[in-house]
Amino acid sequence: MSIELNWQKKLPSLVGLYFVAIKLGPVAGVYDFAQWNGTEWELQTEGEVMGYVDIQEFKNSLDIKWPGELVRVNSGQKPSKDNSELWSEY
Repeated sequence: MSIELNWQKKLPSLVGLYFVAIKLGPVAGVYDFAQWNGTEWELQTEGEVMGYVDIQEFKNSLDIKWPGELVRVNSGQKPSKDNSELWSEY
């Protein structure tokens, strides 16, 4: 199964971690994670970033199962009917 990502080509507007496609030469390339510091890519592998997607979009493109079981935490407190307690401070 092949997953098509919505690759971005222009420079990112936000500092952060991205999934990138790096061109290493005329016939070679790798996928990696790289930090965009606001002015340049901080790469572990030297090359040219050909495209990127932000980490949230990358995660949303995959059907990743969480490691282990999810355990539901119940505080024993019943939720209020009008949700007013969601906005209260403790």
